[in-house]
Amino acid sequence: MMGFKRIRQSNLQAYRTFAGMTLVMLFSMLVSACNLVIIPLPGLPEGTGEIRSMETFDRLFNDDVRKDLIIKVSIFDWNRLDQTMIDYANRYDGDLRADVYVPADVLFVDPEGEVLIEYVGLRTRGNLSRVRIQDDRGMLNMSHFKLSFKETFDLSPSHADHDALRNRRVFELEEIDLKHNRNQDPTYLNEKFSLDLFNRYDVLAQRTTLVNLYVEIGDTRHFYGVYTAFEPYDIEFLQRRFSGVEAQGDLYKCLWQQFGPASLSTGFEPAAVGIRDIPANYRPAYDLKTNKNTSNHADFMAFVHAINTLEGAAFKQYIDDHFEIDMFLRLLAVGVLLGNPDDYRGNANNYYLYHNPAINKWMMFPYDYDHSLGQGWEGAPAFSNYSIGADIYDWGRWTTHALGVDQYAHPLVDKILAVPAYQVIYEQHLETLIDEDGGLFTYPAFLSVYLQQQALYDEGLDDALMPLRFGLRDIEDYIEGKRADIATQLAFYRANPHLRG
Repeated sequence: MMGFKRIRQSNLQAYRTFAGMTLVMLFSMLVSACNLVIIPLPGLPEGTGEIRSMETFDRLFNDDVRKDLIIKVSIFDWNRLDQTMIDYANRYDGDLRADVYVPADVLFVDPEGEVLIEYVGLRTRGNLSRVRIQDDRGMLNMSHFKLSFKETFDLSPSHADHDALRNRRVFELEEIDLKHNRNQDPTYLNEKFSLDLFNRYDVLAQRTTLVNLYVEIGDTRHFYGVYTAFEPYDIEFLQRRFSGVEAQGDLYKCLWQQFGPASLSTGFEPAAVGIRDIPANYRPAYDLKTNKNTSNHADFMAFVHAINTLEGAAFKQYIDDHFEIDMFLRLLAVGVLLGNPDDYRGNANNYYLYHNPAINKWMMFPYDYDHSLGQGWEGAPAFSNYSIGADIYDWGRWTTHALGVDQYAHPLVDKILAVPAYQVIYEQHLETLIDEDGGLFTYPAFLSVYLQQQALYDEGLDDALMPLRFGLRDIEDYIEGKRADIATQLAFYRANPHLRG
């Protein structure tokens, strides 16, 4: 393994000539597990700053094959990662979100062969779900991880390899997010099926895939179990879906953070909009992820002002002109079926906002659906029975309970679903989603994905750090119960349109 110290002390120029500090592909010759051919890739010409991607996006996100990820990290760097989290928690009242990377190597294995990526940044991730990677006795904890292919660590910007490493892409990604099955869902699919459903229903969302995750600390390999790998929301995400100027807009990550819920109401502190600063423990509710050196947040502030102050026909005209309204109504409809209490509508939390500068329109992307499909946090007392029976207009709102108020506005959804024309479209989307023949939100659709992934990943889970075998739990009851509930409500509101909203 090429560890951090070796990179610092060895001849980096010679190594770049050999492998470009990017990636080598290893193909088994099928003679034995150790009979591998190393195919080096050339380094970048000095000073080009060229961005190259090693391996394709579709190879990583191929759900038809089993994939293994082995993270190889030295004992020294593993303990250093743990210590940085401890130090940060001691400084900031128990907060473990230090976001410091240590170097690691990553081996990707699929039926095509093996891909070794050296000098990768490794850190933990998660908001309220983050834990130490090990306890004081050295016993490992299930943790979420982030892999970054563009970390330069202590290389100075003037170093010959700095730009090549900063511009490195693997699987056409800058980073990969890895989440463990924190809610112990035996289907392993609540988040993957949720985001896949958004994508299938023309809501722009992350791509996901399952992987077996191993962490090799020193010479000891630990099987963590089945993880979900995510395409992050970042500039690469935008460029895969838009072209030219369309992909150059402001992207905000919106979470309930230090300045309260990300409700899009007016009256928030100015510091609620900004760029997070981890060393200073500054985490804005509306965290700018692109154009960090050029944006002054004026477009965002204008959008928030408009949706809060405009009324009636003026509000509808503004939404039609400046917001991807059909995609948002699709997002709301899918969200009702998934029953996540921790999204924008239920908790003013967990979404991204993007401004497309080419057409001057905003859009919302869904995020963080581990509480969904009848698994995880139910959202009580705002929700019961995992949202089955919750009114499609009078939806639960956990913010009111958390903040101790009678009503807490989520203006974007509140005002949009008060517009009769939008109500009709919203209900049409719900009807399409639950249609048995459409194959979108149905038990057979879920079962098909489940059986495929179970066949790929169930074997060996008894030996995992989280030894949870695949199982269907009560997912059929949830899906059929939700479909029946929505069908009943749609019939009611079509018979009583004056009661909508």
